[in-house]
Amino acid sequence: MVCPYEPGKPIREVRQELGLTRVVKLASNENPLGPSPRAIDALGRSDLELHTYPDCDGWVLRDALARHLGISIDGIVVGAGSSDLMRLVAEAFVDRGDEVILTDLCFSVYANVTRLADATPAIVPLDDRLDHDLERMLSTVSGRTRAIFLASPNNPTGKAIPTADLELFLEKLAPEVVCVLDLAYNEYVDPSLRVDPARVVERHPNVIVLRTFSKVYGLAGLRVGYAVTHPTVARALLLGQLPFSTSTAALHAAEVALSDVAHTERSVVLNEKMRVRLYREFDRLGLSAVRSEANFVLVDVALEADTVFERLLRRGLIVRPVHEPRLRTCLRITTGTDEQIDLLIGMLEEALPAEGNAPTRVESASWRR
Repeated sequence: MVCPYEPGKPIREVRQELGLTRVVKLASNENPLGPSPRAIDALGRSDLELHTYPDCDGWVLRDALARHLGISIDGIVVGAGSSDLMRLVAEAFVDRGDEVILTDLCFSVYANVTRLADATPAIVPLDDRLDHDLERMLSTVSGRTRAIFLASPNNPTGKAIPTADLELFLEKLAPEVVCVLDLAYNEYVDPSLRVDPARVVERHPNVIVLRTFSKVYGLAGLRVGYAVTHPTVARALLLGQLPFSTSTAALHAAEVALSDVAHTERSVVLNEKMRVRLYREFDRLGLSAVRSEANFVLVDVALEADTVFERLLRRGLIVRPVHEPRLRTCLRITTGTDEQIDLLIGMLEEALPAEGNAPTRVESASWRR
């Protein structure tokens, strides 16, 4: 069964429902600095010719990406966000009765595109430390396996796969199995864990690296992403793509955002500062958090997450409860800005019961011990 994707609640909806004048959203891992100012200015240009159809295959953006990554333009496919590219992967490589390997805690679209292809998700749980169990994933590969979805960092945990472990996994993976490597948060990752899309695709032609302009580039509202892969795989993806799927505005804004290195660096520096601050604040509150390589932090509030989510929502703060049995006491919180974290911590102090007045807490899993 395909379950509809559940997005974070929109600010406007919460304002209207609860009659609030101030609502802060730390639920959807958006860049609090917004897009590059240069990209915003570029969207106001009068010569974008919005009355004409967009560049069908995104040639200008693909050319800029090819130069940025140091690869051939033939290995890049642009789509309406990375979710659109996930659908193209399933349409190109997965048939009825096939299996696709994914983890129990991951972006829900992986399972959705698998089921839409009439295939079966083969679920491999993350280990007790919430890391990918790569050996178990390899042992799950069968004659029916067509693809594997891996995310580094993973959502909702924020944990990245160590570089050496990822390389060994890809070396052992059967070449006829497509590995979809989702690197949505790659810019936020410690350099020692960051993946070079050009290098990994050159060494492993069965890998499809997915990237997005929704995170560090701040263009989530325009929906533009891209795949980096072997040219033969790229051609297979393009067979399923509808014409003009990515708008002129999205293509142009992404091209400009890519060139604004200073804005990207500011976004990365702010994120690191806010992650460290969140760890410190959570420690002070006695809450356990996963050390993240993304622009969000998974924190155990030791109560049912939906309860805390509702308390924060009524105070004007939107966060994300994790609706998975293992993480039912966890919230995923976007790093935000200093002002937003001030509000978050103040509201958490109000929403969480004082010591001695707390209800029975849920038993901790091993990663929290």
